[in-house]
Amino acid sequence: MLRIDHMMNFHRLFWIPQGMENREGVYVGYRADELYAILTLESYRHRSVVIGEDLGMVPPEVRPAMASHGIYRMFVGQYELIAENALGKIPAHAVASLNTHDMYPFAAFWEEKDIAERQKIKLVDKGEAQKEAKQRRQMKSALLKMYQEKGGRKDISPDTGAVLGTILNFLANSPAYAVLINLEDLWLEIQPQNVPGTQSDYNWSRKARYSFEEFSSLREVVDVLREIEMARKGAQVQP
Repeated sequence: MLRIDHMMNFHRLFWIPQGMENREGVYVGYRADELYAILTLESYRHRSVVIGEDLGMVPPEVRPAMASHGIYRMFVGQYELIAENALGKIPAHAVASLNTHDMYPFAAFWEEKDIAERQKIKLVDKGEAQKEAKQRRQMKSALLKMYQEKGGRKDISPDTGAVLGTILNFLANSPAYAVLINLEDLWLEIQPQNVPGTQSDYNWSRKARYSFEEFSSLREVVDVLREIEMARKGAQVQP
């Protein structure tokens, strides 16, 4: 498996001449067909599956080009919840995950601690934080209602750990080619590894709360991973 960051870069890249400001930059177009051809050829030679990052505001031609060249997509749960207010259908030719290294862990996301922290470090102002918090609560309510209706249950707990398990089970039972699990989510970590938009010695420097020997015996980690493994074995995964 090979992951390519920012598939948009195959099509164009924003250049800022040295010494000039951001507004003086310009998009420079690339020969995307040639880059895709080279990538797919190397993928075939090395018998690898290519995963392209297609998150955010990618040009409309990116995803069709990826599909036509057999490049798999990314499906990120927290991003889908923010952008679409729901977890929609997960495509088969995709790698599904709950978050990425550039996002707050699920516990911080679900408990809205990421919003408070970004306001604290002035990435958002008070008004923006209040708006985000309102939208987040609406999203959480809609998500719980969806699972209640689909599962025919009225007792789905809004508890962070319970919701985490429900969403991971949803990802694991999907037709996605692969599912990525953030180990730190399993013990409900709230501190991120990286906060985009900031320059700090803290980014990419925090050690995990537990060592391998410790977390490999934590019940909340082992039990969930076993459930995920069983679900993946039963999922209708397409090659």
